[in-house]
Amino acid sequence: MKNALDKLNKFFGAVIAINIFHQIVSSAGYLTVDAPIFRGLYLTSIIIFAIELLLRALVEKRLSFLLSIDGLVLVNQVFFSIYDLRILRLFRLFDIFSQSRFLLPTNTLVKTIIKQRNALLGSQIMVISILLVVSTFIHFLESSVQPDVFGSIPSTMWWGIATLTTVGYGDVVPMTDLGKLLASFTMLVGIGMFALPAAILASAYYEEIQKKNFLVSFEAIASVPLFQELPIGAVGKINEKLQVVLVSEHETIFSKGDEADSMFIIEYGKVKVEIEQPVFLVAGDYFGEMGLLGNVPRNATITAADDTKLLELTKSDLAELSEEHPKLFQELELSASNRTAD
Repeated sequence: MKNALDKLNKFFGAVIAINIFHQIVSSAGYLTVDAPIFRGLYLTSIIIFAIELLLRALVEKRLSFLLSIDGLVLVNQVFFSIYDLRILRLFRLFDIFSQSRFLLPTNTLVKTIIKQRNALLGSQIMVISILLVVSTFIHFLESSVQPDVFGSIPSTMWWGIATLTTVGYGDVVPMTDLGKLLASFTMLVGIGMFALPAAILASAYYEEIQKKNFLVSFEAIASVPLFQELPIGAVGKINEKLQVVLVSEHETIFSKGDEADSMFIIEYGKVKVEIEQPVFLVAGDYFGEMGLLGNVPRNATITAADDTKLLELTKSDLAELSEEHPKLFQELELSASNRTAD
């Protein structure tokens, strides 16, 4: 049931992606809905969106932010069509594929922004305060010389924003000497002020990445029972060969019948071996070695029972390590034989 829902979700995601692509290219005059075939596809996508909206409303049973956006886009498409709002469904697209591996860093960044919202808001309040001060002063200095562009503080704020961000469009520039001096000072202040939120995000993002242990540590590998009897040099070499794999809850790691091209060690999290009597493996356990040793396809489907971090060792790397350290190969053979006996 879960797999069926995941596939249905991905189908909706694909339809959304196609619609967004169509909106972009149709704005340039290509693939417009005027053509009968594209008109038909456009109407079909509206029907699919309506079905999706109904299903999500039944499942969520509350009016969430994303559900509101979906409803707004659909109502606009069906009744108004004043503007093409399909681009707003990009938020839903991110939500659908939020647990995909390539979006995990993006999720971390979003969480970092939410956690640091007070610090970021504080830095932006400082920027706005400086903007108001410099806009007011440049208004005093330049209003008599250039009343059309510096005649009021609100109109002067356009210059203030362009100068603080150091964009400097060049369409509005001070003419007086004091005005130029103030503009130079504003540019220097702007560099520092806009670097502040970037520094806040960078440091906080790095901390989040460290918390998630994206990097393989020597200590973590040495604590795995499979490697505890190996010399330090061997553990260091294994550390160089292991690849980090992050999987989200319910995600399939490999399926029964797949080619066995690597084995996995669980650093944290839990996986489920889907056999007649399901088995759960936790941190420190390893799996996938039976297919490598016997050169046979996978004999079971394994999925993540929790958000899990795996360390992957490929077939070629395992063969190289086993030649240098036969004890590792013996340990794997013993483990495989015990699991077969069970």
